[in-house]
Amino acid sequence: MQFDALILKVASRCNLNCSYCFMYNLGDTTYKGQPKFMSYDMIDSILEKTKKYIIEYDKKEFSFIFHGGEPLLIEKDFYRTFVNKANTLNEELPGVVFRYDIQTNGVLIDEDWCTLFRELEVYPSISVDGTKKAHDMFRVDHKGNGSYDKVSDAVRLLKNQIGYADTVCVINIEEEPNAIYESFKKMQVNSVNFLIPDFTYDNFPFDKEKTEMADWLMQLFDIWIQDAERYKIPMFIGLINRLLGVGKNSNNESTVLVIETNGEIEAIDSLKACGHGFTKSGMNVLFNDFSDIKKSPLGKLYFEDSSVKLNDKCLHCPIRDICQGGRLVHRFNKENGFNNPSVYCKDLIKFISHIQNRLIDIFPEIYSNENVEPMKSDEIVEFINDLNAETLFAEELEYFGSN
Repeated sequence: MQFDALILKVASRCNLNCSYCFMYNLGDTTYKGQPKFMSYDMIDSILEKTKKYIIEYDKKEFSFIFHGGEPLLIEKDFYRTFVNKANTLNEELPGVVFRYDIQTNGVLIDEDWCTLFRELEVYPSISVDGTKKAHDMFRVDHKGNGSYDKVSDAVRLLKNQIGYADTVCVINIEEEPNAIYESFKKMQVNSVNFLIPDFTYDNFPFDKEKTEMADWLMQLFDIWIQDAERYKIPMFIGLINRLLGVGKNSNNESTVLVIETNGEIEAIDSLKACGHGFTKSGMNVLFNDFSDIKKSPLGKLYFEDSSVKLNDKCLHCPIRDICQGGRLVHRFNKENGFNNPSVYCKDLIKFISHIQNRLIDIFPEIYSNENVEPMKSDEIVEFINDLNAETLFAEELEYFGSN
């Protein structure tokens, strides 16, 4: 049971209506039964359980990530109250560093919000999908109007007012990688956390036999690695570090605990894409400790076993330690739960092989000394497809399916 951050869903509604959003448009409608905003009364319970968790697991760093919905829909005083109380708690935990982050769609950001971010030392990140074409294809308001112009202005405002601009971008393969990359350069961002779209086997919109996502990512990687003035891309840095044996025990996705507006404790909210009510644990911060999430089957799989209990193909895959089975949500099928490789399996193999081979080109002397040969993605795919092994964890993984 290890996590270093709470995602606090301070607002359960949003002023945008992004078509790919797992919160609202992939089948889960539980948000309709939740309060629109987290109440002030919830703050003390959250901080009490945070203190207990930090002491129990001897954490030295801990982050609160304000999220939604759209977290800027809640009033500014909520953040002042939360951060001031958290800072008081921090004084009781010497040696523990608290961090405050906020993930926003950026539409409402103005100078007043920037002032608040500076005042409370809250670090914002804005969701923007690169170019106007890519962004407005999916990130629209409730009238169907694109939001790019407002969001790109917000990125520039953050850069001017705070001195940095971190962004999150859901990959849109219908736009050219170079156009996406250059659009962020023009915005002078510090980092872009590129995300592969959260689809399962049941709603995957791409051709599973093709590797369109890998082909797109390979182009982007080549542009990035050759740019001496590149911005930070966490996905690329993480894979490079694993291939080089640095931080190889890191997870393939952020392991965080989610607290909904009504106090419900859940695993990562991308799993809402698996179906209505899928993430509901029946636990609440008002009467449960954070570690109680392990008592739910989904919580146990997500927090303890997601990179260990894998489909048989993943268990025997030569790049298992690098890929770790991909993200949990991408393995889901309504028929057999998580007893599958990632729906992006071929893409991941091809992309990871490409990075390895590029590193060999860049650092030939290092790899020659280690006798490391270039990866051949086709051979890896053929190898795992020919496997005829019984899945060690079939029962646990298929528990989440309909069979």
